[in-house]
Amino acid sequence: MKYAFILSIVSLVLYHDDMLSAAGIAGYIAGICFLFTYREKPTILAIGCIAAAILTIMYFTWDFSFEGYMHFGIAWSMTITAFTVILAITGLVYKIKNR
Repeated sequence: MKYAFILSIVSLVLYHDDMLSAAGIAGYIAGICFLFTYREKPTILAIGCIAAAILTIMYFTWDFSFEGYMHFGIAWSMTITAFTVILAITGLVYKIKNR
């Protein structure tokens, strides 16, 4: 999971610096790492895939071009970053609660 998270952060930084191609490719690689990490947990995979699709439709232009495909990689990066933050906060609350 750490590789997916690191690549998603790199992708979002590249997107912020207007490097769309590199950001999209890093997002796709982060998505592949995420899929490989959670391959035995279909519920988490479904949540990640649906969230990436929703983010793509909500925030980016949806067209069948190179730019559109790179936006989907960036949406994967946003999803993985948010998912990691949610899991970290949930784990922290769980540890504090069971102390």
